[in-house]
Amino acid sequence: MEFGIGLWGMQSTRSALLPHQTLYRRLGESCQVAEGLGFESLWLTEHRFWYDGYLPSLLTAGGYMAGATTKLRIGTGCLLLPQHDPIRIAQGVATLDQISHGRLDFGVALGYRDQEFDGLGIHRKERAGRMEAALDVLADAAAGRPIHGDGPIITPAPIQNPVPLWVAAVSDNAVKRAARRGLNLLLSDAHDDRRAGELVELYHRTAQEHGVDSSDVRFGILRYVWVDESAANAEKVVIPRLRSFLLEQLGGWRYLSDEEGNSLGFEQPEKLRKAAEGVIRNNAAIGTPETVIRRLKSLESVGVNFIVARSHMVSESPDDLYQAMSLLANEVA
Repeated sequence: MEFGIGLWGMQSTRSALLPHQTLYRRLGESCQVAEGLGFESLWLTEHRFWYDGYLPSLLTAGGYMAGATTKLRIGTGCLLLPQHDPIRIAQGVATLDQISHGRLDFGVALGYRDQEFDGLGIHRKERAGRMEAALDVLADAAAGRPIHGDGPIITPAPIQNPVPLWVAAVSDNAVKRAARRGLNLLLSDAHDDRRAGELVELYHRTAQEHGVDSSDVRFGILRYVWVDESAANAEKVVIPRLRSFLLEQLGGWRYLSDEEGNSLGFEQPEKLRKAAEGVIRNNAAIGTPETVIRRLKSLESVGVNFIVARSHMVSESPDDLYQAMSLLANEVA
């Protein structure tokens, strides 16, 4: 099992109001700590149009990461591809891969918030078609082909041939989209281990149906991970911190749905609380090294081979975060 560390969105939330200049400076520091500890990668996350100033420009922040490090890979987890011009994104990917000397892992997602699509003047119902078209552009760019067969060729080309491309997946359709193209899969932190295994199996079946070799595909998942020397501190401090983070994030970004498929927000506090507790109970690994190892081990048995450990929960101090990262790197990973 390989580990990346995440997710950095440079959010200034009610529980941790900080100038964004400070948050971006800390990103550079965190990258250097992660590199020193031997993590493979550090992952960014993108959203827009909410009060917290969530990172709206992943490739720009990735350039900052490249300048702050020499070995750490730069992960985007994920860029909301249908909200962007795909040719400009292909150019940005190539540029960042050049700047970083071939250290980019490029993750993309469909996006889901009406506010984001509306704010950009894009119809949300068009997102699947825009996603497929953009993936075609990225494939042409990676192969050095004219875009759409008779368009421009993206130059300069990236150093990596190709840049590893990940597709974030919550639904079956997203898994099938990745499988048809043989792309790496990044599963949501909304999935428990059993569901993750089902989606990995779905990927392999779909790939086989389309004549795609899936033997070298990387299957990643987001997991809330915090390694602590003290089980008591994990229970009394870290889990309440994660609970507070989830209640704001799940409510504000409306990431999860209820049994009827309706997105959960602040107007449904009891359902929101139950959803947050479910994530903590089923999809988090928090505690001593022994506890975390035990909680994560079952992911290997269902075919997951990469974890983005979501140790950054916004409101923790840098010293506490770096201590947890150190324990993860030295005692778990």
